[in-house]
Amino acid sequence: MAVSSWLKFFRVVNLPTVPGDVLVGAAATMAWGGCGSASAQDMARIALAAVSSCFLYLFGLADNDIVGAETDWGRPIPDGEISLPVARIARMLCLVLGVAASASVAFFSSDGRFMFAICQVFVALALVVAILAYNRTKRPLLMGLCRGINVGLGAAALFPLLMWILVFVRAPLHACSVAAVVVVWTVYIAAVTKYSEGEELDPARRRRVGMLVGGIVYLQLVALIVFTLINPALKPLLVAGAVLLILLRVMRRALPKVSAS
Repeated sequence: MAVSSWLKFFRVVNLPTVPGDVLVGAAATMAWGGCGSASAQDMARIALAAVSSCFLYLFGLADNDIVGAETDWGRPIPDGEISLPVARIARMLCLVLGVAASASVAFFSSDGRFMFAICQVFVALALVVAILAYNRTKRPLLMGLCRGINVGLGAAALFPLLMWILVFVRAPLHACSVAAVVVVWTVYIAAVTKYSEGEELDPARRRRVGMLVGGIVYLQLVALIVFTLINPALKPLLVAGAVLLILLRVMRRALPKVSAS
């Protein structure tokens, strides 16, 4: 099996669009007064959440190709480039690594480790359920929800799920910022997914869809700029977002034959 087949299977040119969701979720959580700058432990948890989101994204793409193995002509499985059993192994490996990375967030917490682990795994499994549901129903809102939950991975890396009740009461701007980003991300990706219907028959639309998917990185960068203006201590997250944008552009140029949709 050629490396190019795996690059196509995982649509790797889109991978830089994924961890930015986590950065925005974390930035929305930390932007308002009271959180201050991110500690080394905070940054480690955000990084692990980003790694988890990447593996779960790859899991979703593998599952999508497996579900459409008999109908999605032009993809590696029906074209005989990757066998179905091997694709299933790759899917399971991505799932295990994604959930494990989420659980590992707990190791970078000085207290409440059990709660961090439970919270991150819960959010990761919610993302897995949304992915599985979308791949079997193709409903655009579910695809949008996948991105929205991905933002939640970043927020959950800083506060365990049950703590968000306290956050909402004491610092509603934190909770409202995260909720607003989740809604915007969900609506944007749902709209792009709806627009992409029938793209396989229209090369021009397919190119536009690729541009719109990549556009999420610009949206991420705008959000990171806004949150950094509110809290300058978030500059490391803004720099990371800028690096992801550069990486996306480099990969699009370096791998022009790898489909972005």
